[in-house]
Amino acid sequence: MNHKWYENAGPDNDVVLAAKVCLVRNMADLPFPSRMSRSDMERSRLRMETALSRLHPAAQHTFLCADMEECDESTAVSFVERQLCTPDFIANPVGHVLFYTADESISIMVNGSDHVHTQLVLPGSQLGQALSGADALDTMLDRYLRFAFHRDIGYLTQNLTDLGTGMIPSLLLHLPALQQGGAAERLSNDVAQLGFSLRGIVDGAVEPTCAIYELTNRITLGISEKNAVQNLLAIGAQLVDRERRARTELLKTMEAQDAVSRSFAVLSSARMLEFSEFLKLYANVRMGLCAGLLHGLRPEQLDSLLFAVQPATMALRAGKPLDPHGRQARRAQLVNSALAPMRQQ
Repeated sequence: MNHKWYENAGPDNDVVLAAKVCLVRNMADLPFPSRMSRSDMERSRLRMETALSRLHPAAQHTFLCADMEECDESTAVSFVERQLCTPDFIANPVGHVLFYTADESISIMVNGSDHVHTQLVLPGSQLGQALSGADALDTMLDRYLRFAFHRDIGYLTQNLTDLGTGMIPSLLLHLPALQQGGAAERLSNDVAQLGFSLRGIVDGAVEPTCAIYELTNRITLGISEKNAVQNLLAIGAQLVDRERRARTELLKTMEAQDAVSRSFAVLSSARMLEFSEFLKLYANVRMGLCAGLLHGLRPEQLDSLLFAVQPATMALRAGKPLDPHGRQARRAQLVNSALAPMRQQ
C-alpha cells in the first residue's frame, strides 16, 4: 500500500501540518476554459496525458487519472475531502480531468477554472521544498504545453487575482490555543492587511471546529515566487511562535488539561461519532499529544484520521454507501482503532 504524504512527519509539525504550492497555468494557443469547446477540452486533456507520460525519469512521478464525468458521487466528493481538487471542480464535471500521484502529494486539475492547476503538498513547514518541486514539474510540463506568458505581466490566468506568478503558496496550521484565547479573528484581520488570508480548511470559517487554518499569500503581481514564499514563511513563523507560547500558558490550567483528557476519553471509547464532534475532540487531543500530556501516537498518525473519517472517503473505502448511522459507527470504529496505542500508555 502506498503511503500518503500526510502519513509522514515534517518539520514544525506540532503546529504546521503541511506546506502547499499551487501553480495556475493556461496553454497559449487555447481559449480560456470559460470559452472552450468540447474539442478544446479534449485537446487539453490529451496534451496533459502526453506531457505526463514524457516526464523525465528523474521526476519519479507516476500519475493516476480520473475523468470527473465518469466518477460516481462518493469518488468525486472524496477527492475534495482529500484536498486533491476543489468543490467547484466536481460541481460541473464536464471536460474536467484530475491527475494525481499515489501518495496524493501532487494533483493536477485540467480544464477547471484554468487549463492547468498544479498542487504540490509536503508535510510540515517545507514550503521552499514544495516550491522547488512544483517549479521543476512546471518547467517540464511547459516544454510540451507551452504556457501563456507575458513578459510584463507574467503568467496569464482567467482570474485576474492570479495574474503574475500564478502561484498560491500556503501553510496549514493547527492553532487551538490561539483560537481558544480569542485571537483567531483578530489575526485573520491583521494578516489580510498584508495581502494574506487565514481561514479554516474544513469549513472556511473564521474559527473552524478543528482549529486548522490555511495561511495563504494572495499576492501574485510585482513579486517573485521566492519572495512570496519567504514572506509567507516569515508570517507563518510568527504564528507558530505565538501558538507555542499560547499553548504553554493554556495547558498550565487544570481546565485545559481536563479538556484534553476528556477529549481523548471520548474519542477512544465512543461507539458513535459525528464528524463535527470528531473535529472538536481532535483539536484538543492533538494539542495534548504535541505538548506531551498524551503519548503513544505521532501527530501525523492522528492527522491521517482527518482524511480517513470524512463521509465520502469512508464510504469509498468501505466499498458501499453508508447511511448516517453507519457513518457514525464506522467513524468511531476507525478512531478507536487508531488510538489503541495511546490507551496502552
